[in-house]
Amino acid sequence: MLSPRLKPYFNIRETLALLNPFNKFGAIKRFEKAFAKLFENKYATMFAHGRTGMYALFKVWGLKDAEIICPAYTCVVVQHAIVLSGNKPVFVDSAKDSWNMDYDLLEKAITPQTRCVVVTHLFGYPMDVNRVDKIVKKSEEKFGHKIYQLQDCAHSYGAKWENEMVTKVGDAAIFGLNISKIMSAIFSGMITTNHAQTDELLKAFRKENSKGNRFVKSIHRTLYYFAIRITFLPITYTITNWLEQKGYLDRFVKYYDNDKIYFPKDWDSPPTNTEAAVGLINISKYHRVIELRRKNTDFYYKYFEKNNDIKFLDQVKGATYSHCVALVENRNAWVEKYHKKGIQLGILIEYAVPEMDAYKKYKTSEYPVAQYYSKHTINFPNYPGLRNVDKKKIQ
Repeated sequence: MLSPRLKPYFNIRETLALLNPFNKFGAIKRFEKAFAKLFENKYATMFAHGRTGMYALFKVWGLKDAEIICPAYTCVVVQHAIVLSGNKPVFVDSAKDSWNMDYDLLEKAITPQTRCVVVTHLFGYPMDVNRVDKIVKKSEEKFGHKIYQLQDCAHSYGAKWENEMVTKVGDAAIFGLNISKIMSAIFSGMITTNHAQTDELLKAFRKENSKGNRFVKSIHRTLYYFAIRITFLPITYTITNWLEQKGYLDRFVKYYDNDKIYFPKDWDSPPTNTEAAVGLINISKYHRVIELRRKNTDFYYKYFEKNNDIKFLDQVKGATYSHCVALVENRNAWVEKYHKKGIQLGILIEYAVPEMDAYKKYKTSEYPVAQYYSKHTINFPNYPGLRNVDKKKIQ
């Protein structure tokens, strides 16, 4: 049997919530309220995808033909939202000792045209949001206009810097809720904020711009949920992995094309109470999820600490570890070695965004650290359902 690289933390509770129609009444509003409270913000708005929420934010903030600073090494859907909203991505290379942006390069990247900084906390490792805040405020004084700070928490649910949630700094935070994230509502995404006007504008934008039938979408999401439950059964996952390797599942699992800037077809569909009902159950598990992810990540750090063929970046207090990521020289050899042991290693971000064909026209510099990371990262499974028998396979 093959242990998967990722696995949503679903059980009978999500299934019962999905099948009980009474759980779905008003579920979106309840989910938004609970989500905002959990991550110490006043407001939350649910969207079809996290990238949809990001797009909506840029629109309601009135950003057009603006420069928006973002990491060179991150999930490319961030840049898709920037470009499709009518703005320009400005890339910042990663620091040599961090998965996140280099602070000095970030400060140098801010120009009179900068209107927003996307502060990405990649793989659950928090950035120093206080330092970023000082850089942004200094630039606001210099250039005489507002520069928004958007905390990208798609990988960093509940991440803290100096014992404070990163979501408490800046103007808004974005979360993805698909099955690969720390928490899941099948699909969808969430924007949280402490600013009433931003929240009101987001909800108005969603109402005016959502297309499609919620009932039909709810049926599709329900079917997808049960397909996922079957897919991740030990007896079926090995077959699923074979199909994925052969490329037969690309339309379901591949989220980018090297030469295209696009959103999924359902990007502007409305969120559903079906998704929210599942999300509410996942929220109730949050603290246990983080505890187990940290515990599983600690296992890898300790097991490989004397292995010179693999490098883990320093653990950061407050990290929530959406992924347990390491650097190796021969990535394919590592993947093949552990596949034979029955462990699937992940390769989550295998590109530096400004080097992709679709983004080369936005490239203004070289991004050597991002390039290196894109070719040498692997991630070990660290999801809550990881069993002791899976850990023994690693050894």
